[in-house]
Amino acid sequence: MEAMQMQPEASPPRDLIEADVICVGAGVACLSAVLRFLDRVKTGPPAARKPPTVLIFEKGREVGSHVLSGAVLDDAPFLELLGPERLATMPVESRVTREKFHYLTRHGALTLPLTPPPMKAHGFPMASLARITRWLGTLCEQAGAEIYTGLAAAELLEAGNGRVIGVRVGDKGVARDGQHKSNFEPGPDVHAKVVILGEGASGFLTEHLIQKKRLADGPHEQTYAVGIKELVRGPSRPERKGHVFHTFGYPLDRGTYGGGFVYCMNETDVSLGLVVALDYRDPALRPHELFRAFKRHPLVRAHILGGQVVGYGAKVIPEGGCFAVPGLAADGVLLVGDGAGLLDTVRLKGADIAVESGLAAGETLFECWKHDDWSEHRLRQYAARFKTSRGWRRMRRYRNVRACFQRGLLPGIAATAASYLTGGWLPPGHVHMKSDPEMMEPLGTRSVPLPAGTAADLEKELQFDILSDLYYSGTTHEEDQPCHLVIKDRDLCVRECMPVYGAPCTRFCPAQVYELTEEKDGIRVNPANCLHCGTCEIKDPLRNIEWKLPEGGGGPAYKEM
Repeated sequence: MEAMQMQPEASPPRDLIEADVICVGAGVACLSAVLRFLDRVKTGPPAARKPPTVLIFEKGREVGSHVLSGAVLDDAPFLELLGPERLATMPVESRVTREKFHYLTRHGALTLPLTPPPMKAHGFPMASLARITRWLGTLCEQAGAEIYTGLAAAELLEAGNGRVIGVRVGDKGVARDGQHKSNFEPGPDVHAKVVILGEGASGFLTEHLIQKKRLADGPHEQTYAVGIKELVRGPSRPERKGHVFHTFGYPLDRGTYGGGFVYCMNETDVSLGLVVALDYRDPALRPHELFRAFKRHPLVRAHILGGQVVGYGAKVIPEGGCFAVPGLAADGVLLVGDGAGLLDTVRLKGADIAVESGLAAGETLFECWKHDDWSEHRLRQYAARFKTSRGWRRMRRYRNVRACFQRGLLPGIAATAASYLTGGWLPPGHVHMKSDPEMMEPLGTRSVPLPAGTAADLEKELQFDILSDLYYSGTTHEEDQPCHLVIKDRDLCVRECMPVYGAPCTRFCPAQVYELTEEKDGIRVNPANCLHCGTCEIKDPLRNIEWKLPEGGGGPAYKEM
C-alpha cells in the first residue's frame, strides 16, 4: 500500500508590521547604508515628522555569524562612513607592515621582487570582518535601527503593480514533512517604503528578484569563486604581526584561477585561505583537498606549525566584474554589496566596495526621506551615485581581466598588466566569459583520487578532513525542518551526472553535504552540515540543485572570521 503524502498545514493569519526601511542581511553593505542614512537624518535639516523606522533582519544567530573574509581592509571608505573619531575605535588587529607575493611550485616558491601595484596593501588594517560587522551593528542600533537576528526574510512582497512593498519573515517550527510543530510561529509580513537586499553573494531573495525582474542584463552571467579559510592560533611571535603574503600557482593548475593568502593578524593568530574559481574544468577537483595541499606547502607550513585551528569557514565570492553586475535598483528595492556582484576581481576585495555601495544607498534613502518621495525614479539615483565611487572605477578599469584568466594564467596576467598600464583601455571592448556550470568538462578518463593522507607533523592540530574542519565553523541547524537543499531531478543524477561527471557535488562542497550511497537515487544530502556558501547551486553542471532558505538561526556561527 502506497504511503500517504502529508500536506503542509495552512498558516494562521500573520501579523503585519509597518516600517520605513527594511534591510535583509546585517552585513557591511546594509549596515553602512543604515548608518549613513540615520547619520544624515540626525545632522540634516530638522523635519516635522518622526524619525524613520529601520528594521534589519539577519538570518544568522547573531550579527556577523555568516560573515567571513580575509580580511585586509582598504579603510578609505570606512573613513568616509565613520569619520576619524569613530574610525579610531574600529576593532582592528594590526596594520600591514610587510607584504610579499609568491608564485608557488609543489615544493618551492618564487618571490616576486615587487608586489603588483593593484595588490599593495601597506598600512591597511587587518581585522576580523565578523567582529567589525558586529561593531557596526551596535552603531546602527545606537543610531536608532532595530536588528532582529535569527530571522530569515523568506519572500519579497509585491503590490499589484509589481512594486516591492516589504518582506515575509520565514516561519519557525515547521517539521521535516511540512507539518506545524507545537512551537510553530508564523513569520510576520513587514511592509516598508523600500527594501535593501544585502544578503551576500548569491543571496536567496536577491537571485529570485534578479530573475523575476530581469535585472541581469549584462553580457555574461555572474561567475564565482569559493574561498576556504581557517584561523590558526599558535605560540606568540610578535615579530610576524602585520605580515601578509599572497600566492598564485600551486596547488592550482594553470587552467584554474585563484590563489592563497596568509595574514599574520597579531602575535598569535594567522588567517589563511585558498580561493578557487568555480569555472574550473576538472570534475574531479576537490577545493578542500587543494586547501589542505596549500597548508602542507613549506612556505605556508612555516607560519602555522605549532598552532591549532580555532576557526573554519567557506563562502562564495562574485568575480564576474562590472559586466555581470545586475541592475542595482528596481521599484521599491535596492541591491548592495556582494549580492550585487560588487567586488574588485583583481584584489579579491569586496568590503570596501560594500561600504561604498552602502554610502550611496544611504544618501539615496536620505533624499527619499527628506522629500517624502520613494518613487522608482528617485531610488534609481542610487546606481548613479555608486558609479561615481572609487570602487566602481576600479571595477571598470579591470573589467576584462577575469574573463582573460578563463583562457589561462598567462593571458590573465597580461590582461591585468595591460589594464593597469592603460587605465582600463586594454583589453578593449568586452571579453566573453562562460558560466561556471558550462565550464565543467566530462570526467572521461580522469581518475577521482581519494583525499590525501595526513602529513605526520601536522596531523593532530592542523590537518583535518572536511567534517573535522566543519566543527570549527560552529554550524548547526534545526534537524526537524524541511530540507533546504533540493536535488530537483534524482533520475537526472543517476542517468547523466554520475556517469558523465562522476557526481561532482560530493567533491566541490566544502562541508560534505552530499555523499554517494548504494541507494537507488545514489546521493545522500546532509543539510545540517551546510555552511550556506551556495557552491552547490552555482557549480552543479546540470543546474539540478536548488538552495532554499532554512529556518532562521541556522548555519555557521563565525566569531573571528
